[in-house]
Amino acid sequence: MRRRPIAFAAGLAAVAGLLLGIPAASPATAATAPTTTAPYADEVRVISWNICGEAGSDRGKIGYCPYRNEPGLKMDEVKKLVDAHQANVVMLQEACGYEGATPPAGAEKSHMALLAARLGAGWSLAHAAGNRAKDYTDATNTSLNPVSNCRGTALGGTVGVLLAVKGTFDGPVERVETVPAGVSERRLPLLCARVTGLTDKLCTTHLIDSDSTVAERQSKTVHDHLTSALATGVVLGGDFNYRETTAALEPITTALGRCRNDDDTSVHWENAAAQPHWSRIDHLFGTERPGGQRFVSCTVDHSLLDTTHNLLSGAEPPNGYSDHAPVIGYRRPAPVPGDMTGDGAPDLVAVDADGKLRLYHGEGTGGIPGAHDVIGTGGWYSASVAHRGDWTGDGREDVLARVGGELRVYANRGGGALAAPVTVATGLPTGAQVVGVGDTTHDGHPDAVLRYGDKLWLHAGVRGSAPAVAAPRAIGDSGWDAMTLASPGDADRDGRADLLARDTGTGDLWLYRGDDDGTFGDRVLYGYGFGVGARPLLAGGADADRNGVADLWATTNEGTGTLLFYAGGTGDTGTPVDGPRTTVGLSSWNTIRSIG
Repeated sequence: MRRRPIAFAAGLAAVAGLLLGIPAASPATAATAPTTTAPYADEVRVISWNICGEAGSDRGKIGYCPYRNEPGLKMDEVKKLVDAHQANVVMLQEACGYEGATPPAGAEKSHMALLAARLGAGWSLAHAAGNRAKDYTDATNTSLNPVSNCRGTALGGTVGVLLAVKGTFDGPVERVETVPAGVSERRLPLLCARVTGLTDKLCTTHLIDSDSTVAERQSKTVHDHLTSALATGVVLGGDFNYRETTAALEPITTALGRCRNDDDTSVHWENAAAQPHWSRIDHLFGTERPGGQRFVSCTVDHSLLDTTHNLLSGAEPPNGYSDHAPVIGYRRPAPVPGDMTGDGAPDLVAVDADGKLRLYHGEGTGGIPGAHDVIGTGGWYSASVAHRGDWTGDGREDVLARVGGELRVYANRGGGALAAPVTVATGLPTGAQVVGVGDTTHDGHPDAVLRYGDKLWLHAGVRGSAPAVAAPRAIGDSGWDAMTLASPGDADRDGRADLLARDTGTGDLWLYRGDDDGTFGDRVLYGYGFGVGARPLLAGGADADRNGVADLWATTNEGTGTLLFYAGGTGDTGTPVDGPRTTVGLSSWNTIRSIG
């Protein structure tokens, strides 16, 4: 974990029926989550991993990689990852294989053949050959092959990049050399294919290290080749050897969004070094547009990363299978966070004095029009309402509400119109507050966070034929009755959903940064002056002005009540803060019971 959780208390509860809620002080009951679920239709679950499968150095030397001579063990771990995530796409770098669709007879020891045997029927594999730097820098090497062979009978084929997909290739596999002729002797291909039944074109590559000029030329080649596919969708994974913020990757990052997780992906601890060197150089990128495919989860699996000191003595055995960690992304048609209407701009929901549920269409600037839609005609007066996440898998953002003692999901039928509710938990206190935080557990499903009984509870979303949540888990031990919650989204831009909490006693607004396990880390001050008298209601605005930073809406008691928009900012220490404010609603907001 990157941060100390607020608290962790695993809880298991019995399955609850969809009964009318009877308020109770005890935690709500809910169905238990399955361990794995199959992808939605058109969902891509992709694993990208540099397996360092043809590293050539011994323990203690630069270039060492664990289990180089046990390729079957590496492919065992790939298969375990596929099973754990129900993945349907695998992208490997520094892997040995052949350019034929099927490995030739007698080539069973290539990574390609070993993986094909483990994945079994129904999978298609492709490989594109590259070369190693030493094959053209070694003065004793007179062949200077444009590709680099693997170790013959020990590990057959050529070193390069590998793509495995569950299904069949739709059209020809594309192999494009990314290093321009005359620039370098290196050969580092881009490998792409389409798959029957999936929208996105799937591609993997490997950029050169230690030469950002060549890497930028490679990025430009990749960009130019993928331009024609941007309208329908692209997923690009690989070892890019540079952080996403560097100029070397700019041709790619200006066209594609990154599957955001700010964990490091590679570590080297050389024999003479006192400390390991960590870096974030492995990435997943993809097209992002309203109504299209978007990454809904991104994780880095450090359990397979060798973090031991690479000593000549070999006293400490490796504790992982590569010097890179797998990057895993889930991607499917998904709404822009906060967007109920499908236009790409986050919206605001509000409960009025008549108990009606209103929908205000966001303008994409932080503002909202004076007019609104009524999407709930009655019964919302005492409800706690939120919207963040697609609970039904149809690509639309739904409404999550605590009504009486029930936690309900109201599916968005399009444009913000709501279907009949599905009750996902019962027995909640009638004063419980709910916020839709998005996917805090990184399993590709939205989750709910509730405040009741002076604690903070996680109701993790469960994939099924209908919306559901797992048994509640306490993630905050005490002191939460004094807090008002809001969901900003990913305020610190590290790929994890965060939480805002207002201390009603002091008016301070605190940011709790999300961790990978559904908990939240130590708090930092986000803003002050948010007392209940001055700012009665708060709601996270996602990225309401579409500048890449999480925002906030708040009401005031000025006149008949106004609505303020706070454009998220960054403080002197680099932490997220509330930012400058603008009045976007001029009157009548003191008649609103709640916003979300």
